Order: sequence, then structure tokens, then C-alpha cells
Amino acid sequence: MATPLGTCKKLNIKKDVRITKADLPLHCPPSDSVGWCSHPRVFLAIETSKTKSSRCPYCGTKYSLVSDVQ
Repeated sequence: MATPLGTCKKLNIKKDVRITKADLPLHCPPSDSVGWCSHPRVFLAIETSKTKSSRCPYCGTKYSLVSDVQ
């Protein structure tokens, strides 16, 4: 039996993600996301961005680079 499409929307729903330098190189979808309902992996050059943020062109998730110490 196929998985309902509505289930897919619930699995990869984070839209604002804060990352640290330990998470680099950054790619979307992240390694911990469910692969069967994800878009192709795309690498995002967040560390060279003036705003230290980047948005995935496929799903719109916004990633923000934060300092390791908070």
C-alpha cells in the first residue's frame, strides 16, 4: 500500500533552520531528512553569504549560520 501524499508534507517540514560551522558544508535536504520524499540534494554556500543565510531553491527552507557559542 502506498504512503499517502499528506504524510510526505509532515516529514520534512522545518522551514527555518539554524546551523553552526560544524554542520558545514551545508546541503538541503539535510542528512537526517526522509529521503524518499525529498528533492535532489543541493549544496548552499552559506559561509560566503553576506547575511550568513541561504534559502533552498527547491523547498524554500531558510538556513542561518549562527555562532557555535550562544
